[in-house]
Amino acid sequence: MDQEELRVKDYLLQGIFNGMFTLDDKMPSELALVEQFKVPRIKIRNVYQFIEKMGYIYSKQGVGRFLKHQRKTLDVVMTGDVSFSEKMRQQTENYKSIVTKLERVSTDHEIYYKPQIIPKHTIYLVERLRYIDNEPAALHRSYVIADHFPQIKQANNRLTSMYSFYKSNGINAFHSTFSNLSVSFPNELERALLSCEVLVPLVKVESDNWDKEQNQLLEYTEIIYRTDRFSFQL
Repeated sequence: MDQEELRVKDYLLQGIFNGMFTLDDKMPSELALVEQFKVPRIKIRNVYQFIEKMGYIYSKQGVGRFLKHQRKTLDVVMTGDVSFSEKMRQQTENYKSIVTKLERVSTDHEIYYKPQIIPKHTIYLVERLRYIDNEPAALHRSYVIADHFPQIKQANNRLTSMYSFYKSNGINAFHSTFSNLSVSFPNELERALLSCEVLVPLVKVESDNWDKEQNQLLEYTEIIYRTDRFSFQL
């Protein structure tokens, strides 16, 4: 993106953030922006395609481009021992969690290269999609140490909350020894699972979860959040 395109992009994004453009009203036409900024039409089109990939606008063939409804973001507190599901239910009534995978992890999986994992451990992956307002908003992967919980193999779609699972097995105190946060753009699989545009940033949080009383590792966790659905408190 060159300087002329950046100037148009900054103008449009500032208008979106400041309320200059009204929800579902037509955005400025390409020809209007060509006249306003004195740049070739292809540059205006490039900017609009970029902003659409960011998830702020949508197109109607032969009609124009329109501002998308920007959904309310939910707070995620990155500390504490409250389950993700409980945090979400405190903020919205329209939340659900669906198990998308429950399977044993092969011994050549990258999870076995994590320093917290002992190679002899039997690990099960429990993957859940978190839905807010009927839209996928986060992907949660728990790599559970199945040696401690052989019953996990038969748990199936009941494992929407690992905290509830652990508590049902007599574990009530948890702690974590680390938390790593990284930001990326979604790959093809993540775009399909999370139904997000290519330029919607994702926040990935990796951490471990221990039984505090027994000092026993329960799981290694990866959570991938759509940043257009959450705000983060550290």
